[in-house]
Amino acid sequence: MSVTFNTVRLFLHIVAASIWVGGQLSLAELLPVIRMFHPDGSSRVARQFAKLAWPAYALLILTGIWNVIAMDPAKQSNGWHITLYFEIAMALVSGLGALGHGAVKNKKAIGILGAVSALSALAAMFLGVMLAGS
Repeated sequence: MSVTFNTVRLFLHIVAASIWVGGQLSLAELLPVIRMFHPDGSSRVARQFAKLAWPAYALLILTGIWNVIAMDPAKQSNGWHITLYFEIAMALVSGLGALGHGAVKNKKAIGILGAVSALSALAAMFLGVMLAGS
């Protein structure tokens, strides 16, 4: 076996998705425990995570575009295109949810936007797997 551009493209996309999606899910579970030890600890951890998460999100978008180009959209079915549009929408909702999550001060809004970001990220990942399998 040899390393190809397709291998590198897919690897980078999976790593970026793992950081973006897995990081959100991990933080959701860890932050309540961190708050028990330090009231401001969750904010500090979240800011530190953002330094890794946002570049991963950018890489996810770039490699996602690369994935679409590599799949030659002109040769794909209507169902593939519809799935792609939903996947793009979910990826954008995830980014916008995370952006809002970091910007608002209301605890309820923070929770809602965090959930929107994480759930839409999971949906985007699932749809991406569907696209890759076609």
